[in-house]
Order: sequence, then C-alpha cells, then structure tokens
Amino acid sequence: MSRARGGSPVHPSSLSSSPPVSAPSEEGRRLLEGGEDALPEVWLVEDSALECERARRVLEGHCVLEVFAEGPTMLERLALGVRPALVVLDLNLPGIPGIELLRFLRAQLDAAELPVLMLTVAGSKADVVESLQAGANDYVTKPYDPAELLARVTSQLRTQQLHQRLRHAEEGFRRLAAHLPDVVARFDRQHRHTFVSPSIRRFTTEPVEHFLGKTNAELGMPAERVRQWEVAIDEAFTGREVALEFEFPGTGGRRVVQSRLLPERDDRGNVLSVLSIARDVTEERMRAEHERHLIGIVSHDLKNPLAAILMQVQVGLVRGGGDAATRDILERIRRTATRATGLVSDLLDFTRTRLGGGLPLATRLQDLRDVLGQVLEELRIARPDRQLRWEVEGETSLVADGERLAQLVTNLVANALQYSPRETEVRVRLEGQAEAVVLTVHNQGAPIPAEVLARLFEPFQRASAEQDRSGRNVGLGLYIVHQIARAHGGQVTVRSSQEDGTTFAVRLPRVRDTASQ
Repeated sequence: MSRARGGSPVHPSSLSSSPPVSAPSEEGRRLLEGGEDALPEVWLVEDSALECERARRVLEGHCVLEVFAEGPTMLERLALGVRPALVVLDLNLPGIPGIELLRFLRAQLDAAELPVLMLTVAGSKADVVESLQAGANDYVTKPYDPAELLARVTSQLRTQQLHQRLRHAEEGFRRLAAHLPDVVARFDRQHRHTFVSPSIRRFTTEPVEHFLGKTNAELGMPAERVRQWEVAIDEAFTGREVALEFEFPGTGGRRVVQSRLLPERDDRGNVLSVLSIARDVTEERMRAEHERHLIGIVSHDLKNPLAAILMQVQVGLVRGGGDAATRDILERIRRTATRATGLVSDLLDFTRTRLGGGLPLATRLQDLRDVLGQVLEELRIARPDRQLRWEVEGETSLVADGERLAQLVTNLVANALQYSPRETEVRVRLEGQAEAVVLTVHNQGAPIPAEVLARLFEPFQRASAEQDRSGRNVGLGLYIVHQIARAHGGQVTVRSSQEDGTTFAVRLPRVRDTASQ
C-alpha cells in the first residue's frame, strides 16, 4: 500500500523557516503504535518515480508506504503531528539535499524517536560516513538488492517497535511513581539521580529537577551517609537487592526512612540501573514503640499484684479453713488469677520479641518426656472432662529450656482442647529422631480456615473467632509457641482438614543452629 506526495523544488535556505516537528497527533500515534496486526507507516523521500515504484514492490505487504518527492512536503506533514515509524531518505534530492534534511530532523528528533535509513550512491564511502555522522540509523547503497532493502527496513522497524515498547513502559512507570506515596528514584553507575518521583516533596522543598543528574554528595548529603548510599548502590549493581535505613532531615523534622534498592535489568539480564523505593516509617515506628511501651508497663504493673493474690489464695487453700462455699470461691479466684498471670506472661513475652531481644532461655540437658508428663498431668486436673492420650518413642533428651517447653506444650494442648468437641480425645506424641525431637498435638473438630492458617502464628490471631466465644484468649498462645520453637532453633508446622482434624508439629533440633535464630 502506498501514497505519493510531491511539490516544486525548494532552496536549502528555506529549512530555517520550516515549521518545527510536532509531537505525534492522534493519527500519528495510531500509525506509529498500530495494533498487533497493523502495518507500520514508512515514509520514502525519493524524487525518482522509477525508484519509488521499485521500493513499493519490495516493501509492499510489510508496511504502509507514503512517498514524498521532496523534503519540505515531508517536513510539513511532520509539523502536523503525524510521525512515521521510519523515514527512508534519498541522499541526492533536488532542492534540499538529503543530508541537510537529515541534519534538520536530528536537531529536533533523536534516532530513537524517528529512525532514518539513508539511500546513498554506490562507491561513495564519504557519503556513508557523512550520513552516519549526521545521525542516520542505517544506510542502503544504490543500486540496492531488494532483499537487502527489505532486511534493513524490517530491522529498523523492529528496533523502533522495541523502542516504542520501552517508551510506553517508562511512561507507565513514571505515571505509577507519580501516584505512589513512597519516593522512587533511579541511579546510574556514577550514583547520579536519573529519575526522582514527585513524592520527594514530602521530604524537601526542592523541586524534582534539583536532584536530576546529581549524586548524593553533590546534593550536600553528609559524607557518612553518602558512603552508605554508594556502597548500597554498588551492591545493587551486582544484582542483589539491598535494604537501607537512614535518617532524613525533612521539612517537619528528622524522619526515619527505609529504602529498598532493586537492580533493573535488560532482556539479557545485565543491570542497567538501580531503583530505590523509600518509605517514611517515622510515625509507624513511633506508634509501634508506644504500643510496646504501653504493653510492657501494663504487664509489669499487673504481674506483682497477681502474684500476691495467688500467694494469699494458696495459703487459704492449704490451711483448709472455711466452709465449702468459701473454698469454692478461693478455688475460682485461684483459677482466674492463674489465667490472668498466664496472659500477663504472654504479653511480656510478646513485648520482648517485638523489642528484638528474643525470648531468654535457661537451657540444660533434660528429658522432654518428664516435661510432657508434668504438663499433661496438670491439664488433666484442670480439665477432668476431657480425654488426653499421649505416647513417647525414642530418645527424647536434649539441651533446652524446660520451663519454656512446658509453656509451649501447655499452649498447644490447651489450644487443642479449646477447639475440639468435648467427646473427642486430644492425642499428644513425642518422638526422638536422630537429629531432632518432634512433638505433635492432634485434635478433631472443624478445620482451621485457609485464610487463618496463613497468619496463624502472628500475634493476636485465633484459630476461629466463632469457636472462641469466651473472650478470654488474646491470641498470643500460638505466637508464643512459634517464638519458643524459634528460640530453640526449631520450627512449628500445622495441618488442618475436615477429614483428618488439626495437627501441630514442633521439631526441635538436638544441635541448635544459632544463625537461623
């Protein structure tokens, strides 16, 4: 498919008054971008009707060919905002030479925005060199082989299509970055900012343009932080993702910022640039610290009076004074205070883990068979209405904190009792393996929903809100179980289904891997 346009010769001096090349119009975008099956638009600037017909036969079916007999007519078309995917430009044109047209185009559009294929004269290497120096993407020497012309045109069209896709991806990236609350920045290998999102104004009064092309050192960042950034950027250029935390002197005071540095790769996997995504975590940190501080204060302030209550109640029960009604009241007070003490202990453990200190352990060599037997005996007394069955196999001694493991077993078995029908039994198994001791706790009943399983070991989670109607469970039991197992270098897993019930498994290695903690 081809169209022809022509006109009278124009003197080269008229180029200075030619209209500037406009951005693509809607028609131009449609021709340039096309669709999956649309043919790209190619403009041929050639004064020879014979050569035009020859090119048409070669390129027919591969593009939409529009022919211009002279340069100014083509420039007027560009000025209307219509832009082709490729210009095939004859070097020897009447009026304005092709090389002058090329220089004019390159003054306004680079080789990626508008590729140009020059038609040069055979035997003139100087023309080829001059064309390439002026900005031509490629050339074909007349008289050309039809297959060569087709190959070079399709190669340029393919390259232009890739450039267009990259341009669209970059535009989409910039639109996304402009609407993100996080600050997005891009760095080159010289540590210069090549892109900064508008959200930088949350931290500074400087405009985006102030950062572009500059390094952190050139922006006045303290030397120590400049070095921190340069090391992180260089590491990201090796292909690794890097996490960075720093303080930033923002407009409202100093801010705590977390940044992730991600390598950006080309199709071959080479790292071209580094993307930084920075988030202000100041308020989040302050809020979390306030919550941890509050929980810690409440926990400590409650623990001492609860201990005093338990001591007095225990004294009263041991002495056996009072009638049956009084003893019943004392027993209820003891159970309630014991449960409250457990909740306070869980809150204290939660506070320790959230503050990053982990759970303290007092380890020694001991047999977990004894720990399990003691816990289950206490639970049998507390829940005489339930059936508990347990078995032990193999060597179950290891170096561990007995008190913590008793807490782990108590939480798991109490959880199984709470979320299973009363007429069913809870089965506990302790197995000594070659490299670990494995504890499993199984119960029947409704399965744990899949959406709950994913976050079951997070704080303040319950297996089922419907089953836990008592309101006496704050949702820290399984979180504490996970933390105790982790402190011992172990892990906790759970399986739950309607057919097989729910099984928690704790694997405790005989030799702790401290690096995993």
